[in-house]
Amino acid sequence: MSDETVCILCAARGPFRRRFTKDDYGIAECLECGLVQLQPTPTPETLRALYETDSYFGGEGSGYSEYESQEQEYLATFREDLRRIAEFVPSGKVLEVGCGYGYFLQCALQAGYDAYGIDLSPTAVKWASERLPNRVFCGLLEEVPEIQEQQYDVIFGSHLIEHLTEPGAFLEQAGRLLRPGGLLVLVTPNIGSLLSRASGRRWVSYKIPEHVSYYDPRTIAALLDRAGFSVRAVDSAYQYYALPFVATRMRELLDPVSRLIPPIERLRGLRTRRIRVTSGSMRVIAVR
Repeated sequence: MSDETVCILCAARGPFRRRFTKDDYGIAECLECGLVQLQPTPTPETLRALYETDSYFGGEGSGYSEYESQEQEYLATFREDLRRIAEFVPSGKVLEVGCGYGYFLQCALQAGYDAYGIDLSPTAVKWASERLPNRVFCGLLEEVPEIQEQQYDVIFGSHLIEHLTEPGAFLEQAGRLLRPGGLLVLVTPNIGSLLSRASGRRWVSYKIPEHVSYYDPRTIAALLDRAGFSVRAVDSAYQYYALPFVATRMRELLDPVSRLIPPIERLRGLRTRRIRVTSGSMRVIAVR
């Protein structure tokens, strides 16, 4: 961890207003630009070591403990992202950064895109590569020659930018890899969302320490503007989940009041039902 907190967006060294403390980290707001981030800031080395563990995908207590079992829900979610992308770029070469098990890539290939992915998790890359040979690579953007040698019409990052301690460096890399007029699409938690404000410190997107920063439409636009990108649209991002999963999360959020609500999601016919819900995230579409 860094001894001194520096704003991830504007590089100010304070002042910061600490909103609260969670899991030994402060959730602090930069009074210069408004970005909310962890205090102190985890180092890139700490975070990379976390992603490279075998337990990050599928491990008990990890943010993606049910990632494989939720494949159909992720596929439905990413098809919705692709329908929005197709309104701007209906075909071409796509790169997903932070591709996990390759669910988005699978949807993109089915939609006719020439899709590739990269991730820091060897476990995820191995799993995705078995399904999508020669399309998924392990490492950072600057470490993979096969990625650097190409140019892309779309770069997609779902729940990526909030993990980065140096998002400006990532956006610079992305800008070099995009063709002129290419599209950058980011899905990230929106700390200004109604769900975030209603949930308080119980908000599902407070995943600590991997989520190091929390954007809203204004701060994500400022970040992109500094990197030479122009925001074309900011949408509410929805996700598909099985009803019992959503009910469990809602009970955790509303506890102890939720104990009075009967578990109707256990009824036959509802146990396998998928629903479209908001997690308080936004989809940001930008060009450079």
